[in-house]
Amino acid sequence: MVEYRDPVTGYTVRRYTEGPARNAKLYFTTENFSTDDKYFYFNHQQLEGQNDGGTYRCEWAAGEITRVTDSTYRGFALDREKNVAYVCKNETEVYEVNLDDNSMKKLGNLPKGGNVTGHLTSANTGRVACSYHLANKLYALVVLDPGKEEAEVVYQSDYCLGHAQICPTDENLIFYIHETGGDAFQRTWMCDVKEHYVRPYYVEHPSEWITHEVWSADGSEMALMKLDPAGFVDGDKGETHTGNIIIGDKDGRHFDVAASETQLLHPCISRDGQWLCADRISYLGTSIQEGVVLIERATRKAKLIATTGSCKTGGDHQHPSFNRAGDMILFSAPDENGIAQVCTIDLNQVREAW
Repeated sequence: MVEYRDPVTGYTVRRYTEGPARNAKLYFTTENFSTDDKYFYFNHQQLEGQNDGGTYRCEWAAGEITRVTDSTYRGFALDREKNVAYVCKNETEVYEVNLDDNSMKKLGNLPKGGNVTGHLTSANTGRVACSYHLANKLYALVVLDPGKEEAEVVYQSDYCLGHAQICPTDENLIFYIHETGGDAFQRTWMCDVKEHYVRPYYVEHPSEWITHEVWSADGSEMALMKLDPAGFVDGDKGETHTGNIIIGDKDGRHFDVAASETQLLHPCISRDGQWLCADRISYLGTSIQEGVVLIERATRKAKLIATTGSCKTGGDHQHPSFNRAGDMILFSAPDENGIAQVCTIDLNQVREAW
């Protein structure tokens, strides 16, 4: 672990890893910290000839790193409330990881011959859900309920389904997307598990580009990015930007613009709902100083708080997210080679000068 002063923002940043392998924080659509905020979790890429791949935990204060799972496991994601995580072994076996001692117990099985298309997610009832590529090559939404050995397929499609996130406080709702690798005619969808019914979440117009969605921790709303390659005018600031963070209610009936800035991409909501963060990335032909932006929802004030190198791949994106207390942001900082390395920034220093 090393501390350094950001050359642009002046804030102190901690970096915990270094290359040549990718060390990327968990995706922003899952919790990244233990319930006491003592540890955060990240994925270490296994290079050829090595046997050190997997998910690791790091004590943020001291920088002590311990491997939790090896590279035979996929889809590692933390529970919103309990100090446990969920992970797949050999693609189809679902395990619960006790994060107090890193012990594991098997919960059940996903359909044979398939694989997850993202990380696992969980509701407060213990229901685990994911998007899945079935052995017959159809895509599906799958749930595994407590006490059941076999998962249930609740929806199937010939679209590529991804980014599935069960509502943290409503096990009957699963958000998911049609994954195109870019824009989609209608990207965001919500599945009613009980009724086996799906409907659009944010209903897109032909000119809109919606991407990178995440539930709030209480399941009452979602943040998503609305991109506009041509740019749009922020009515409050009179400035032209390419990235709107919009917030929608649980049912997708009402949406508000929470922030308008240039080149934002992956948004995240603090657990108290008062703050947003997002990465600022070069894309759609526009180059910019990449980094992490903090936004106060009440005022829509935004500030670049940490800068990074340019991302080599999508897996090297910053994907910032808050700890549970909301006073720290964890992010992947692409190094001079564009490879993700894990960093934190203490927000107390930022808010003192807000």
